[in-house]
Amino acid sequence: MDRVGDSRQDGEELPLCDGTCDACEPDEPQPAAQVCLTCGFAFCAVHGEKHQRSTRHALQPYCPDPPPAQDAQHDQGEAGGGGGGGGGGGAEAEAEPQDEEDGPPAQEGGKGRETVTVERLRCKEHGQEGSLYCKHDEKIVCVVCAVQGEHSTHEIITLREAYLWQKSKGGVDLLGSTQEMAERIKSKWTSPDMSTEQLESYVNQQFDALHLLVRLEERRTLHLVDLKEAFLTAQAAEKIAEISVHTERLQEEMDSITQQLGALDQGEEPPSNPVPMVVEARPRPDPRQDPPRDYGDGGPGSFMGHAP
Repeated sequence: MDRVGDSRQDGEELPLCDGTCDACEPDEPQPAAQVCLTCGFAFCAVHGEKHQRSTRHALQPYCPDPPPAQDAQHDQGEAGGGGGGGGGGGAEAEAEPQDEEDGPPAQEGGKGRETVTVERLRCKEHGQEGSLYCKHDEKIVCVVCAVQGEHSTHEIITLREAYLWQKSKGGVDLLGSTQEMAERIKSKWTSPDMSTEQLESYVNQQFDALHLLVRLEERRTLHLVDLKEAFLTAQAAEKIAEISVHTERLQEEMDSITQQLGALDQGEEPPSNPVPMVVEARPRPDPRQDPPRDYGDGGPGSFMGHAP
């Protein structure tokens, strides 16, 4: 039972109660009536009595916080009833919208799990995106927390490294634990020294211990799911940023090519008002000048010298 004792020390890290009995069947849970201060589990009246009788743990009544909307309606009713009371009622009425806005985030822990998004991973203290992991506290943190905040002295790893590290850690062997519990109950069942009340108390203790191990394994598995979704979301954001930058560069290149093609098209088109071409008149060649002929009488070249 040492393992059970170690597990109960981590009871504060168990998921928040959803308003139903943790010991009832999951398909037919009864409303929670009591809460164990040691284990952190919520029980109905029947299972609470059995748990207290078997473990001697202190129980307190389960008091769920009223929804903020109901608080606002209740306060508005009081303000309306004392409307003639003066300015105090008006100040309370003006403060109601802020309470309504602050109310829903407080309920998120008790409701179903939300899908991991960049907004849900955002650091509530610094408003930065949770992109790192504190190995000491096993918590997703932002860059400011890792550098200047309370996690500055802790070992910081990436979300992917955190997922692989958590996945490599050995989980609870629920099947083996169940078989061991069955063997222990069987040995006590056949023991003649056990009375009916003692046997009932022992069985309740064994099932409470097993249920605690189941809740711890559930918490570990959900934490793995959160880490996987976290680093996949971060990777997707990085890829989208890279694609956006690449798309912008391609768009710039396309614009430049379009401008160049437009300039080429404008250069090839004929002008709208063509200028008539001036054809220079070629100078006419000078007439050929033959040497003057000598028509003198008796000359050596004269035909008159051959006349009879």
